[in-house]
Amino acid sequence: MTNTNQHGGKKTFLGVISTIAVLLLGKLKFVLAILKFLKLHTLISLVISLGTYALFFGWKFAAALIYLLFVHEMGHAYAARKIKLPVSPAIFIPFMGAVIGLKELPKNAKDEGFVAYMGPLFGLLSFLPAFLLYDLTHEPFWALLIILGGTINLFNLIPITPLDGGRIAAGISTKLWALGIILLLAYSIKTLSVLGFFIAFLGASEWYKIYKKQKSLQNDKKEVQELDLMLIMLKQQSIDLDSIQGAIDQAKGRLVNKEMIEQINILDSEIKKMKRELLLQHLSGIHTLSDEEENNNQQTIETIRRTLEEKISAYKQEVEITENYYQTSKKTKWQLFSIYIGLVLALTFSYYYGNNLLLNHPEIQEAMNR
Repeated sequence: MTNTNQHGGKKTFLGVISTIAVLLLGKLKFVLAILKFLKLHTLISLVISLGTYALFFGWKFAAALIYLLFVHEMGHAYAARKIKLPVSPAIFIPFMGAVIGLKELPKNAKDEGFVAYMGPLFGLLSFLPAFLLYDLTHEPFWALLIILGGTINLFNLIPITPLDGGRIAAGISTKLWALGIILLLAYSIKTLSVLGFFIAFLGASEWYKIYKKQKSLQNDKKEVQELDLMLIMLKQQSIDLDSIQGAIDQAKGRLVNKEMIEQINILDSEIKKMKRELLLQHLSGIHTLSDEEENNNQQTIETIRRTLEEKISAYKQEVEITENYYQTSKKTKWQLFSIYIGLVLALTFSYYYGNNLLLNHPEIQEAMNR
């Protein structure tokens, strides 16, 4: 009798395993599609973050947090692909959140603001079902999810780069970053947040960097004009060494960009070296260069000139970005401001509403009264 039951139990167990295996094989394409979508390093970082949060706060809280962060990052990814910006897969970092990387910079502050905005917007949409689920179940977990979602996305909307709010505010006015620094420092002092202080430092550094670029913009534009004139002279086929030397000396007296000065100094030293060689040959009674020597001189000038052109082109692009990147129309500024304030208000309402639900829940009140 006992043997029969054990044999039957084994059959039942094998049957269950076989059924599970068939179901998994049937869903294999679906599982592979999920893995392909998430990418391996996204999945690995997700699992590591999930396990880390679960270790400290429990699996339920960890799953809710990872879900909120994932949907938030998918908002950024959706927006980037919408304007044809290639992005890297999301990476989860325990106690810091998650991030996707842009493989190309946005064309302007408006596009950057759009990509930044869609993260908190998707974040808001991610926990809206929790309102209905709380109403149906009266489980305090759903109220906690609302509070958590509101907190994460509101924090990201502080107007300081590299947070989403700073990237949205950049299309309105970079001066708003000063407000963001004050708000984030106040939050960091109140909560003793090391991460908050670190982000405030990064934001202040970025703001100062852009401030310096904008302050020197007019001088930089004049430098670009000087460099363009020098390139025109260097491109002339019949130009002699004395003319090149004159163009270099004129440019050197007016430039302040260290990298440009360094490149021009290299060209200057090569020209002076050629002139010395020509002088020595003249004193030695050699009045003409051999074809090989002439070709070597020309190749040297061409190599340095091409390098200089590349550096000047990169410098001009940097100046153009400084001049045009943050230039947005009044209509765009008002649009960004309106949707930004609207999202802040919606998330603030959600946070306080969820907090009110949680504090007034009978189980929470009972626990507080003990």
